[in-house]
Amino acid sequence: MRQLNIVFGEFARGCMQCQLGIKNVLFITGLCPLNCFYCPVNRDRFGRDVMFINDRPVNKFPDDIIDELDRAGSNGLAITGGDPIMVVDRVVELVKILKDSYGQGFHIHMYTHALNASEDAIRKLTGSGIDEVRIHATNPTQLNGKLDLIKALKDAGIELGLEVPALPRFENDIIKVAELLIINRLIGFVNLNELDVSPANIETLIKMGYRPGPDGSVIGSIGAGIKIASEIRRRWPWINVNVCTSRYKDLAQIGSRLFRINMRISAGDEAVLDDGTLESQDNRGVVIKLRIGGKEYTVESG
Repeated sequence: MRQLNIVFGEFARGCMQCQLGIKNVLFITGLCPLNCFYCPVNRDRFGRDVMFINDRPVNKFPDDIIDELDRAGSNGLAITGGDPIMVVDRVVELVKILKDSYGQGFHIHMYTHALNASEDAIRKLTGSGIDEVRIHATNPTQLNGKLDLIKALKDAGIELGLEVPALPRFENDIIKVAELLIINRLIGFVNLNELDVSPANIETLIKMGYRPGPDGSVIGSIGAGIKIASEIRRRWPWINVNVCTSRYKDLAQIGSRLFRINMRISAGDEAVLDDGTLESQDNRGVVIKLRIGGKEYTVESG
């Protein structure tokens, strides 16, 4: 059986919360000027300024976000995109609202591509109160002129890490990116995510010679992640490295969050199963329910 994930050292704090299902995910915008060949964001989101919290549409900001955080009993928030730095004012506003509402212990992390970092955006983030920023860069040239900006985040007390997909054939480039960030004492962890296949990237991936696997990820991605992680730990053993599989995200992160939500909102005649789905009994027999993003799916048996 394939491992769920491979950890060298310890999880970053944001990852620990995801593992427990106590951190929710906000897709804050689909805007991003880049066109990375591996980007899995579907075309109904990419390039559009739309928001989703746990895959539920955000029509009223920030009320819908707070409503979902309360519904889920969340202790933190992961801000993704697109690239959240493209709407940095929205990020800063939301961080302030959430810290005021839930306290300074409410952990918030976000992702951003190094190429999209600007002096103005970084200045705003340094004073925002955000806890953790995960830098995306797959080639050391993408860090040209950006190290001082990243250092400004570090000097502001923000925890920094490198988070990229585990790209076969790009292992050496990713190691060089990690080297630049590590020798400049900018990051404390590296996350390597199994490369997901989606309708948005499948054609490009195939053209580049990648092969989609039966589980919806690129064959060889986990091997690439382990190779990168092993080299990073060999050279810099104090850096925490996590190779995160697609299966881990589905079962551990999303499943744990779904379990937590359904434990809070299930009715008296419903039981929450280990995978987060609901089981209820009525006059037709056993009914299995799955609630995702505010939608309910039902399967009858018996």
